[in-house]
Amino acid sequence: METKKIQNYQYFFGDQVREIELEQRTLVKSPINQLVKKEELTFGYVDHVDVARGHVVFKFPKNRAPRLKMLRSLTIISKNAWAELGRSTSSWQIPFLDFMKNTQYHSPNSDVLPLYYTKRGNSDYDYVGCSSISLSLFDLFKRKCDEGKSLTVLFFMPFPPVNYLNNLSNYMEMFPSPELLIEPRIEYKDWHPEELSFDENHPNAIAETIAETLHNEHCCVVQGPPGVGKSYTIATIITKYLDAGKTVCATTMANKGLIELVKQEPLEAYVKQNRVSKTNLSADERSAVPGLKPATSTLAVPAGELLCSTNYVLSYAFDKKRIAENGTPTYDLVVIEEASQAFLTAIIAFKSLAKDCLIVGDPMQLPPIIASPQKNIYKTWNANTQVEGLQTFALGTDVKAYRIVTTFRLPDATANLTAFFYGNRFWSVQKDKVDFSECSSTYFPKDGGILYYYTKDYTNGVVSNTCIDVISNIIGQIERYYPERSLAIISPFKESVRQLQKRFLTDTAIEDLTVETIDRIQGMTVDYAILYLPGRHIGFALEERRFNVATSRSRSTTLIITDVPLTSLPVLSPHVLAFLNNSYHIGESSSGMSQSDMSFMEEILSKNDIKALYPGMESIVEQLLDNNIPFNHEGDVDLMDKDGVVIATAGMLLKEYNVAIDPVDEDSKNIFERAGYKVISSNEFSIELLKR
Repeated sequence: METKKIQNYQYFFGDQVREIELEQRTLVKSPINQLVKKEELTFGYVDHVDVARGHVVFKFPKNRAPRLKMLRSLTIISKNAWAELGRSTSSWQIPFLDFMKNTQYHSPNSDVLPLYYTKRGNSDYDYVGCSSISLSLFDLFKRKCDEGKSLTVLFFMPFPPVNYLNNLSNYMEMFPSPELLIEPRIEYKDWHPEELSFDENHPNAIAETIAETLHNEHCCVVQGPPGVGKSYTIATIITKYLDAGKTVCATTMANKGLIELVKQEPLEAYVKQNRVSKTNLSADERSAVPGLKPATSTLAVPAGELLCSTNYVLSYAFDKKRIAENGTPTYDLVVIEEASQAFLTAIIAFKSLAKDCLIVGDPMQLPPIIASPQKNIYKTWNANTQVEGLQTFALGTDVKAYRIVTTFRLPDATANLTAFFYGNRFWSVQKDKVDFSECSSTYFPKDGGILYYYTKDYTNGVVSNTCIDVISNIIGQIERYYPERSLAIISPFKESVRQLQKRFLTDTAIEDLTVETIDRIQGMTVDYAILYLPGRHIGFALEERRFNVATSRSRSTTLIITDVPLTSLPVLSPHVLAFLNNSYHIGESSSGMSQSDMSFMEEILSKNDIKALYPGMESIVEQLLDNNIPFNHEGDVDLMDKDGVVIATAGMLLKEYNVAIDPVDEDSKNIFERAGYKVISSNEFSIELLKR
């Protein structure tokens, strides 16, 4: 065993935990009353419960409600908190972390998703309907409402799932396996899975082929491009195991994917027979899927039953304390869905829990989101092999692989372009087209497809006015004619998404509207999609897999709004360029741009890219660039020891001047000072300071 490689993977997971904790440090160390003023925490009150939908309506002081469609956590404030901290939350100076550590102050946490505004009697409050609430808290809210009592709740951003990374690290320590050392042996372009296509005369043929392979070879990789019916196929395979009295575990990154799976027609009877359980079952999930039951804490299931779990919860199978108490659960079949979002260790670990393993995903879609992916030390640790878990496994083993080449989601025009990413072997079998015939044909072509709109408004780098105008036009038409339809507005960049959320996720928003980064909408299907590309970091935005995910969500039209002339830029891959050139272009043409205009634009884009690496320090970046002051243009803000381990982090480092700006915490500040750095805040910065 190459223990050094496994040790490096453990270093990587440990460093990811540290990066996540650093990102959270300002939040958790700040007093609650300050965080409320900044609207990072929100106090609200239970108004009533909607039993039929499994929703809870909360009321918030006017204009203080949390943003819609953004997952939050909530907790109930207890009597002890009021007694010890005071009746007015504006006087609560206790740091948020200290508050959360004291379980006498609050209830257990639950996820909560603010969905819609609703009208109630008191105009001093906003009333927001929310889903995703745990069964225990929902039932408590219902009981208190029935008693005529209200409860005060606190909404906050969810804590990142660091235990997932710790559990994967535990697996490598406790169960070292040669499979953890897998490396890709070929490139993706040389990987040729056997093709499977939908046959209307034999609709279950794909599932039967895969099931036979699992029976004979016990492991199988299925590449599922966008909208190919993966959930239905998986459900059909699972029923074969359940009918034989076997145990099955299906796991994926998000709860939404699990609910989509259990709603598939082949599993309906098993749900009604209470043979399907789910981890962290919420009240609205219970309402949406009658018969679905909560999973046990041991993650075990009886013969003939299915467990649905998120990757995060299933990773607790490798928690040392749980193993000591219960051992590890075992299954006859494990299905790893959306496997492109799983680390290599997660795939190997979950595979070890079962006799048979079905790995379903798409190497042409996005890998897991990680913090600070550009860190040089990750190359030393071979982190990319770990992060690209599905690709590593598929290209580094002889496990039988299939590719499904027919899509139910995408219309012909979109599928024909998406085929560029799949060897030109991909086509549509869509039966029911989405009707937008009442809307303008400019943005809603009859047969759907890909539209390309160039705004010529590239100076901002976050959100252009032209983009806002176009999106407002489209939302207005959908609100007027098809308010029940789903719409997604997506962009590669968090800053752009935040601005778009502020603008469009309002109390007048259409109900099924999502505004999110590309990396967080993988697996989503909508009726109409808008992809917005501002003038910055074009190489990142148009990375093939990110672009493929972004342009394959819609059952009708995807509108690409770009502030830069993409087809004139040299950073595009041949596949992305072919895709864009074959899209239908509306608005201004990007041809005929003069060389001087192109040079000026590239200079602006370069500045925008660098500014994006230093959030909150854009004016400092401007000054440094204008005065030709050397600094790292790739966002390197870490100080490392001789072994390459990060020991201190700042908002910005000017290494040639030994200046550290805005260290992330007191420990980093002290380390920089001991290393001879002058430590300043961003408010103190000036060019004159560097010249002294």
